[in-house]
Amino acid sequence: MVYNHSYSLYFYVGMSAHTFASLNVPLSAVSILLNFFFVYCMVFPQKGAERLKEPLNVLLGSLVGCNTTIHLCSLFYVFHQFVLNTLIMNWYTLIIVSDLILSIMLYTMLTIVTSCHWKNMFYFCQIVPLQNSVFIWFKRNIRTLIYSALILNAIFYLFGMIVDIAYEIVRSHYDVAFTLGNDTGDSLWNSMQLNHSIGLANVWFTLLYFLLSLCVMLASSCATVLYLWRHMKNVEESGLVSPRLQRQIKMTITGITVQVLLHFLCSDGIIIVVIADKFSQENWDSDGFVLCTIISLYSFGTTINMGVCQSPFRQGVVNAWQKLLQFLISLN
Repeated sequence: MVYNHSYSLYFYVGMSAHTFASLNVPLSAVSILLNFFFVYCMVFPQKGAERLKEPLNVLLGSLVGCNTTIHLCSLFYVFHQFVLNTLIMNWYTLIIVSDLILSIMLYTMLTIVTSCHWKNMFYFCQIVPLQNSVFIWFKRNIRTLIYSALILNAIFYLFGMIVDIAYEIVRSHYDVAFTLGNDTGDSLWNSMQLNHSIGLANVWFTLLYFLLSLCVMLASSCATVLYLWRHMKNVEESGLVSPRLQRQIKMTITGITVQVLLHFLCSDGIIIVVIADKFSQENWDSDGFVLCTIISLYSFGTTINMGVCQSPFRQGVVNAWQKLLQFLISLN
C-alpha cells in the first residue's frame, strides 16, 4: 500500500509523535507477550485443553504470527521516528523505510482478515449439521479451500509488496534527479507520470480489495451468526443440545460478532485516512501515525478476542492465572 508523505504548508490533521508512541508502545508490548503465550499454548497444550488439529492450528498460527508481525512493525515504527530520524540524514531513506513498514502492516492485516474469515467458516462446518449438497461438498473440501485461500493471499501480499518497492524506487529516483537537476524535458515528465500512475493504481487496487474483503466478511459472518443462532434455539427447544455444545456455539457467535465489528470499524477508518491523504488538499496524517495506530488497534482487538474465545488460549490464561495466585499465596 503506497502511503503518500507530503510535506507542505497545508493544515495538518493527524497525531503527534508522543501521543503515537505513548499509545502504541504499551499496546504492542502487551500484544506481543500475549501472542508469545499463545504460541506456548499451541506448542505445549494445557492439561484438559482442546487439541488443535489441521486446519485450525494453521489458521490460529497464521493469526498469531500476523498479530506479532504487526506489533513488531509498530514498535519499529516508533523506533524509526524517534531514533533513526536523528541518526540518518538522508530523508529519502527515511520515507522509503516508513512507507514499506506501513505496507507490511497493511498487507498483514489483510492476511488476518482472510484467516479470521476462514476460521469462522471452519467452525460453521464443524458445529452445524449440513444437509445441503453444496454445504456438504464445502465441508469435505474445507481444508483444501482454506490452504488455497491462504496461498492466494500470500501471492497478493507478495504482489503488493513488489509494487510498493517498485513505486519507492521510481519515486526516489525521480526525487533525487529532480533535486540534482539531472532530468529535463520529456525524461522528467515521463518519470513523474510513471511515479504517479504506479502510486495511484496501487492505492485504488488496495482500496478495492479492502472493500471486497469488508463486504465478504460482513455477508458471510452475518449469515453464519444468524444460522448458528437459529440452530442453537432449535436444539434448545428440542432438548438435544449439551451444555458444552451450547457454550461452544455462544462463544463462536461472540467471537465472530466482535471480529466483524473490529473489521468494520478499522477498515472504514483505513479507507477514510488513505482517501483523505491521497485526495485532500490538507496535510492528512503525513507521518502515518493514524494509519499505524488503527492497524495496531485492530490487531490488539483480534489478539484479545482470540484469548477469550479460543479454548486452548482461554484455558492457558486461566491456568497461568491460577498458578500466579498460588505463587502469591505461598509468598504470604
